[in-house]
Amino acid sequence: MKKLLQIELIKTLNNSTFRVILILHFFLFLLLIYVSTKIEFSVPGFSTQNMFMFPNVWTLISWFASWFNLLFLGIIIIVLTGNEFSYKTLRMQIMNGLSRENFLFGKGFIILLIAIWGMLLILLAGSVTGIIFTSEISFQKVLDKSYLLLVYFIQAIGYMCFALMVVSIFRNNALSIMMYLLYFIMIEPIFRLFLPKVIRPFFPVKILSGLTPVPEFISITSNSTLITSSGKSQLDFDSIGILPESIPLLTSLILTIVYISLFILVVFTIIKRTDL
Repeated sequence: MKKLLQIELIKTLNNSTFRVILILHFFLFLLLIYVSTKIEFSVPGFSTQNMFMFPNVWTLISWFASWFNLLFLGIIIIVLTGNEFSYKTLRMQIMNGLSRENFLFGKGFIILLIAIWGMLLILLAGSVTGIIFTSEISFQKVLDKSYLLLVYFIQAIGYMCFALMVVSIFRNNALSIMMYLLYFIMIEPIFRLFLPKVIRPFFPVKILSGLTPVPEFISITSNSTLITSSGKSQLDFDSIGILPESIPLLTSLILTIVYISLFILVVFTIIKRTDL
């Protein structure tokens, strides 16, 4: 097993496309954070600088990072796995004694490593940004909402497992990337429009994206004069009615794990029953 993981790691790190995407992910994510901190808008009662203070920074940065899950991390998995199909390396490995279960296990290992990479990047960006913009730092402020790091980690695994399923079905990098993005951007959202509202929130895209929802910008940017005794802003998206009612986070996490298991089961079935 150790040898299998070493081989998988060597294949991944030696892939030039993987390195390029990961470098782009790193620099573009940090650039987005840097540019957003330079956008200052302040009116009486509101200040955008509040978004980068602890604990609000975890909410904002995890939302930013969720888009990179779609545009970078998922595509990384498609490229790595698609190359295995295109260049027949998977067939050669199976002929040399690698089981199909081991192949799936190896890809799962890479998915976990990439998800950890994304989580550490959020931890770095959030910690530095929060320290810079928070005037009075306390242990409680730093830890508050830091659970979003784990939520992001599970979300990243979900995006990548979905990408793994897509590339296992189409076995072509370009087609898989196109169908992967189309499903998130168009196919599922359009399909949901024709279904009853009560079941719309339970589809994969809705569940995955809902783990890191759009931050309550009105509430986050509110100054203390607009905060009630309960610690909640007098103005927020929910009270105004801008956002639809969301599924509780714990329920979303459970459903995400169910979907991840389903994606893996589909991949395993495809790899097990089709000619490679």
